[in-house]
Amino acid sequence: MAGENTHLQPPHVTLLDAIAEIRRLQTKMASVESRKADKEIGTEEDEIIDSQPLAQAL
Repeated sequence: MAGENTHLQPPHVTLLDAIAEIRRLQTKMASVESRKADKEIGTEEDEIIDSQPLAQAL
């Protein structure tokens, strides 16, 4: 056992693998940001609808 390499070697990753992973993550981030923006727009619309009866009462 003496002299054996006990350190695990990291998996071999090619440049193409890295590019594919970056693109996958970019797509995922765009999706999350889009859903977040849609949620914020929905919240703003709810606030506008809630305030309209007050404006009409004045």
